[in-house]
Amino acid sequence: MLVALDGSLASLVALRCAVKEARRRGACLCAIRVLPGAGALPGLDDRHEFFSWLQEGIWVSFKEALGSIPADLEVRTVVARGAPGPALVDLADREDDLLVLGCGDVGLLRRWRGAALSLYCVTHGRCQVLTVPLPAGLRALYRTRARGRDLERLFDT
Repeated sequence: MLVALDGSLASLVALRCAVKEARRRGACLCAIRVLPGAGALPGLDDRHEFFSWLQEGIWVSFKEALGSIPADLEVRTVVARGAPGPALVDLADREDDLLVLGCGDVGLLRRWRGAALSLYCVTHGRCQVLTVPLPAGLRALYRTRARGRDLERLFDT
């Protein structure tokens, strides 16, 4: 089970869905952050503190979306380099994987990018892809940059 995170509200909604699905399946959850761009930062070793900062951003996403890191799940983090679509498809390489993506961001550019990423993963992936739409109640909050504290009151958990 894999979930793509970029810090957006759509990715936080996808994370909540991925955690529920991982619990249901009894699966390990792999949270992925992609550093976009072909050959992104080629001079930096993966042990550089910049990559630690990106990994810390993954843990922050868990705290914003859920309040804490789920103690009942095995969670792994991955920071990948390259174009998001190919990077995610390469990581979700088993037929029994499930790749969870957030979609439905409010901005036109974000909506287009999300749709393009989802389409790429669905057409090129070897596993199932679950796209999780942004709930209508969150669309208004998206513009205010509200975060995890507002998620709990908008979702029935």
